[in-house]
Amino acid sequence: MATDVRFCKAILWPSVGKMEQIRLTKVLGFTVFELMVAVLVLAVLSAIAVPNFRATVQNNRLTSQANELITALQLARSEAIKIARPVSVCPSSNGTSCGGSWAQGWIVVQDNAPAGSNSVTPGLVVRVWPALPGDAFFDSNVGSNPVFVRYLPNGMVDRQAGVAYPVTLALRVPDCSRDSARNIRIGTSGLPSATRVQCD
Repeated sequence: MATDVRFCKAILWPSVGKMEQIRLTKVLGFTVFELMVAVLVLAVLSAIAVPNFRATVQNNRLTSQANELITALQLARSEAIKIARPVSVCPSSNGTSCGGSWAQGWIVVQDNAPAGSNSVTPGLVVRVWPALPGDAFFDSNVGSNPVFVRYLPNGMVDRQAGVAYPVTLALRVPDCSRDSARNIRIGTSGLPSATRVQCD
């Protein structure tokens, strides 16, 4: 009797194994409906994530560019105090003289013009900044966009030079979203600061 049972198991075992293999094969597959649901979920998540990613990229880019201008203003102020003579920051399209728009770049230059003068007389160029990368710009409709910022040996801005302080430079990008825009403000003391603001 025991021999018969072993014989029956030996005969039945391969067929049971094949049935389990067939079941596993069916479990591992996807139906068309399941695939469509997965694609739909992926599309919804992408629609939510892409705008957030875009805003993050804009925010980081404008933060970096605003910090570059603030660095230039702080350098000019410290240089004016150090050498005890006027130092100006002005837009420059060629990196050697003042002229053009702030988006084309700017320079920190020792200013040979006397305090109160309405223009810069460039002396030694202390440092040059290139044009803003990408399509960033300073919006003249929002900010005041001064022609130059002159620092005096006492570290204050030259308020007699035809620039009414405080002034604001409005840094923007065409496809700005949410609160990625930046306003760079130069107060009457000459200290610059950047503020994150809503896009216009």
